[in-house]
Amino acid sequence: MTPKALFIGSIGAVAETSELQRLAYNQAMAEQGLNWEWTPETYRALLRSSGGQDRLRLLSDATHQNLTDEVIQKIHSQKTILACEMIIDQKVTPRPGVVSLIKQAKETGAKVAWVTSTYPANTDAILASSNGALTKDSFDYIFHREEVQEGKPSPEIYQKALQRFGLEASDCIALEDSLISALAAKGAGIFTIVTPGQYHDEHVENIADRVFLSLAQTNWKELVTHYQASLKPIVE
Repeated sequence: MTPKALFIGSIGAVAETSELQRLAYNQAMAEQGLNWEWTPETYRALLRSSGGQDRLRLLSDATHQNLTDEVIQKIHSQKTILACEMIIDQKVTPRPGVVSLIKQAKETGAKVAWVTSTYPANTDAILASSNGALTKDSFDYIFHREEVQEGKPSPEIYQKALQRFGLEASDCIALEDSLISALAAKGAGIFTIVTPGQYHDEHVENIADRVFLSLAQTNWKELVTHYQASLKPIVE
């Protein structure tokens, strides 16, 4: 059986932007008069939960800042603007192997979708900074946060993708970059590859079907072999 779709998950599975996101958060919080500075260690810990606004609310409650929803939304919106500017200005390029993998999958007739739980500004910035290596036409569809009620680790965004393409979970391979995102893909029953991002050092081996430090270490043919092996029934 050949997979009918490659679902590429988080923006971090396509391009490494975590450090720029951290810097953008710090600047956006400072602009709102908050004396918060997220160090790499702090941000790494915060990324173990999903949703930027949820993280801000968590810290607001923990530090008794009592930030209003309006302030939280302002910080998050400004963070997004700043991060997207940095991504484009610094010409962030796709992670090694991801462009080749997309091309190889499409050559076999597989659908390729970007199944993110982020917002269009972020995916647009990554595409703009890729200097033509990736465009909207590289994907059959790009999913975003506003299309679902719940963000990852809920499997809802992946279930939405399966519905849109009329596929079963067993028809697909998912590519993710973190534990939370891998839980979303596996929660939908999809064979899941993880290439951990810079700020994701969680142990994903017990969740992911395969883990690669870089997609440059593999290719579509090899991933299909692993996927096919996972479909074989175990004979006792």
